[in-house]
Amino acid sequence: MLTAKTIMNTQPEHCMLDTPIDDIMQRFAQRNIDYILVLDDEDRLCGIITESDLIDQQANLHIPTAMSIFDMVLPLGEDKFEREIERLQALTAKGLMVTDLQTVTPETSLSELASLMSEVHVHHLPVIDGSSVEGLVSKHDVIKALASQ
Repeated sequence: MLTAKTIMNTQPEHCMLDTPIDDIMQRFAQRNIDYILVLDDEDRLCGIITESDLIDQQANLHIPTAMSIFDMVLPLGEDKFEREIERLQALTAKGLMVTDLQTVTPETSLSELASLMSEVHVHHLPVIDGSSVEGLVSKHDVIKALASQ
């Protein structure tokens, strides 16, 4: 029987809580990834950041920039706009990660993985054994495993 343990990526992408968003964006681009797990100093799972989270964050940053291109008056004023830019540049993984995570155990069956991903609309399921991150199962992993049966 195929389980999370047999199909998971055993070396999931991860960063620490204090990793700057700029660094995370570079890793997404350079490694062609669509998620990164966020761990604390004791390697416990704290959250996840996905492509969608980064795109949403950048969309918030670029709306005022686009407005300034058209010489429109910025609703924040120049000082507030600069402070907002500084705040976004100082943002770390802790400030952007999603903490309401669905996780599975290494023994979770392939059918349970597929059902769970469908029910809760997630693309990534961290595999946890106790407090330890053992790996990650992606939708791609599930599809590949289903196709091999």
